[in-house]
Amino acid sequence: MTDRRTIIPFGPQHPVLPEPIHLDLAVEDEHVVEAIPSIGYVHRGLESLVPTRDYQDFVFIAERICGICSFTHSSTYCQGIEAMMGVEIPERARYLRTLWGEYSRIHSHLLWLGLFADALGFESLFYSAWKLREGILDDLEKTTGGRVFRASAR
Repeated sequence: MTDRRTIIPFGPQHPVLPEPIHLDLAVEDEHVVEAIPSIGYVHRGLESLVPTRDYQDFVFIAERICGICSFTHSSTYCQGIEAMMGVEIPERARYLRTLWGEYSRIHSHLLWLGLFADALGFESLFYSAWKLREGILDDLEKTTGGRVFRASAR
């Protein structure tokens, strides 16, 4: 018996996918042996938008690249601009960026842990992760004014 490889398109919209993505799944018999992603499927044209905005305004667009790690995108954009312009930020700003960046990272990990637990039917872990995440989002909101988009990196 010879193995046959079949290519099955998967996506871009599927109930198990949190964001649009297209994969070509290579299947041999009943086993997936390779997943070939279509890179750039969700291109939003942000690179084309940059020249139309003032560099100070683009920080708000960078923040919208991802609603989960919005602070990280705006912060790294600011760090790039600061490095190009030779700007040294105050120590307090470095401290706050580090704090908000770590809070954002932890909240992102808790989000995906909760979603993974929910997908496996482990509801107690899902609710525990969500409870911890809510506390972090509350702290972020108290210190920046927003739970998702904070506009605190400038």
